[in-house]
This record gives sequence, C-alpha cells and structure tokens, in this order.
Amino acid sequence: MSFIQIIVLSVAQGITEFLPISSSGHLILGSWLFDWPDQGIFFDVAVHVGTLFAVLIYFRREWIQLVFGLTNNRSVEFGPGSTSVPSRNLLGLIVVAMIPLVVAASFIRKSLEENFRTPEAVGWLLIGTSVALLVGEIVGKRTRYIGDLKLPDAVVIGLAQILAAFPGISRSGVTMVVGLTLGMTRESAARFSMMLATPAIAGAGLLFALDSLDATDKPDWVAALLGAVISGITAYFAIAGLMKLLRNGSFRPFIAYCGVVGVAVVIAQVAGA
Repeated sequence: MSFIQIIVLSVAQGITEFLPISSSGHLILGSWLFDWPDQGIFFDVAVHVGTLFAVLIYFRREWIQLVFGLTNNRSVEFGPGSTSVPSRNLLGLIVVAMIPLVVAASFIRKSLEENFRTPEAVGWLLIGTSVALLVGEIVGKRTRYIGDLKLPDAVVIGLAQILAAFPGISRSGVTMVVGLTLGMTRESAARFSMMLATPAIAGAGLLFALDSLDATDKPDWVAALLGAVISGITAYFAIAGLMKLLRNGSFRPFIAYCGVVGVAVVIAQVAGA
C-alpha cells in the first residue's frame, strides 16, 4: 500500500464508520475511484480496531457506568435533557438489538461479498440510505429518550441492523432512522446507535481477524499501525462532530450527501458500461 492510500482509506474509515453514510461503501468507492489494489483483510482489521477505540474512549463514561453498575443495577446517565437507564436494562437492550445482526451475518456475509461489493451496488444503496434518512426526519416525533426504549423497540432496531450488512447501507444510519421512526430524539437515537457500535465493530473486527488467518499475504504492520491510529483519531472527532450537530441540527447534510454521491456513482457506472 502507498502512503497516500493508507491516509485516504484510514480517514475515510474513521469519518464514515459513525456518520450515517456507510464506511464499507466508501472503502469500495475509494479503491474504485483511485484504481487502487485491495488493501487486504489485515488492514481492514487495523482500521476497525482504531474506530473501536475511538467509540470506547468517547463514550467511556457511559460504558464505565454500565459495567460497574451491573452488580446493583445503578443507572447510566446520558446527560442533560435525557433520561437515565438502569444498567441491566441498557445491557439487555444492547444484547437484544445485536442478536439479529450476529445471526444474519453468519448466513449472508459471503453472498453479500460476492454480489454487492461493486460501485454500482454501493451507489444504489447510498440512494436508499438517503431516502431512509429523509423518511426518518419526516415521520419522527422526537419525544422519546434511550430510557423510554422497550425490548420490542430493541428487536426492531436489531432487525434493521441486518440491512447494514449491505455495503452502501450505513449501520449507524439505519439504526438512527429506526430510532427516529420509533419517536426518539435525534441525539438519543445517535447515542443508542453509538452504544450498539461497540459490539458491532468488535464483531466485525473479529470476523476480519479470522479471515486474515487464512490470508496468504504477509501482514504490513507499519500500514496497519498507521491506519489504526489515523482512523481512531479521525473517528473520535467524527463522533464529537455528529453529536454536536444533532443537538440542534438535523440529518439533512447526510441526506443530501448520500443522495448526490449515490446518483453520481450510478450515472458514472451506467455511462461507463
């Protein structure tokens, strides 16, 4: 990998992992746009580890409260204007929301990699993400907080996460959209999505790591380390920026971005066919 490829893909992973614009789709588009060779599974593991550390550090207070509060079911506080959640309740919501993705990934992952890892497929799916975000903005009542979620809500959010297995559909985006349609505030939907991101990214990193055991290429440790650091730093600031935006703003910038990029990629693919 060239130095420029490492920088671009690491920054792209860090920014897009948590913004509702699809990290997997952008990695595919980046390699297509610049005609780069595949970065390899080992590098994918590294940048996922970087983003995992970013979300753990940013939400360290909530995770510490959750872990140490399990023994006596103390509440996890999510800041002013939000509701607190008993630790065991929050853990139950996270586990229930993760089950559908874990089960589905084992059955459909290979099929998706074979049939949807193309720029045109990513383009269409980005358009779909744009439409979904728009629907969430329109229909959402924005009156519920994380503490108002029930297990059926977690099941619905978990089922929606299955769609994120498609490159071009954002995991954070789809969980936030469902949160909005369930009546959550934008910030609460984003916070719950970020809490789900920790086990989701850890699971994806584990799958990549298992795949890397079968890889024949020699690991590039320098590229992996650099990629992890860059993606982690970038992801931290991306999370901070998103949370600040959603306190008073909306998903409109991401609706526009996904729509424009998706349409541009589809047109480029059709014109080049």
